[in-house]
Amino acid sequence: MQQIFNMNPNYQDIMVFFTLLLFWIGIQFDQVVEDSIAYLLVISVGIIHGANDLVILKKKENNNSKFLTSLAGYLFLIFACMLSFIISPFISLILFIIISAYHFGEQHLENTLSVNRYIKSIIYALYGCVILLMIFKLNSNDVDEIVYNISGKYFSKKHITTALIFASSIVGLFFLYEYLIKKTVKLNLLRELFYFILLYLLFKTTSLIFGFAVYFILWHSIPSIIDQTKYLSGILNKKNLYRYFKTAVIIWVISLIGLFSAYYYFEKKLFSSILFILLFSVTAPHVWVIYRMKKKPNV
Repeated sequence: MQQIFNMNPNYQDIMVFFTLLLFWIGIQFDQVVEDSIAYLLVISVGIIHGANDLVILKKKENNNSKFLTSLAGYLFLIFACMLSFIISPFISLILFIIISAYHFGEQHLENTLSVNRYIKSIIYALYGCVILLMIFKLNSNDVDEIVYNISGKYFSKKHITTALIFASSIVGLFFLYEYLIKKTVKLNLLRELFYFILLYLLFKTTSLIFGFAVYFILWHSIPSIIDQTKYLSGILNKKNLYRYFKTAVIIWVISLIGLFSAYYYFEKKLFSSILFILLFSVTAPHVWVIYRMKKKPNV
């Protein structure tokens, strides 16, 4: 089991297989079915993958004093995200995209780069931006509606295209340079190109929610759960996975109650804003926790 779920070609093949399977399902059925599957994936695996943040912090700090300090930092990030939305919803949305982009890039590329951490961070963010901007460009009408409901503004299609070209060019040139000149990148560039083509077709032919959910769950959340389980328990097996999900259940249930309550009691536009505040407020501290988890002691 450890061999299957490790982020090696074996898991990548499984990931590609299920992406193709869900891609086929998305083509065969209408948007109602697509979005139902997407929401089910997100509210299950998607939420659970971030539900053990405090457990990770507790393990990271070797005494209660340090844990309480980290907990205060965690809560401060939540408060800062809420405050930033009150000050400027649109800027908060931009920050959310950048933070999420970094998080996606970090998960996919963390074991492939042999450069200093600052360049790593830039490449992580740009790689994630390529994924997100590709989704935005291929689903611009749906994205416009969501962005307007949250912030009262729109993303310029021209700016999205320009940003996508810029991010793609920098990432592509970086990997070509590192691969051909310095020979330090541990990536199969042809395989990565295939991944981008597969994701492009997925995002182009399925709904916004479905395409994002497939990427978020198969390409990010499951690998993250694997990494977190290894960090918390030392080895990946059925017993430790069960322990991971068991400790995540309480936060998961609370999150579901909050989401369904907000959906039931608030109108669509207000619900969009509340949902974004919740997502932003948990994503930023989650990214910080995962960064702390992955950070080497001597860095």
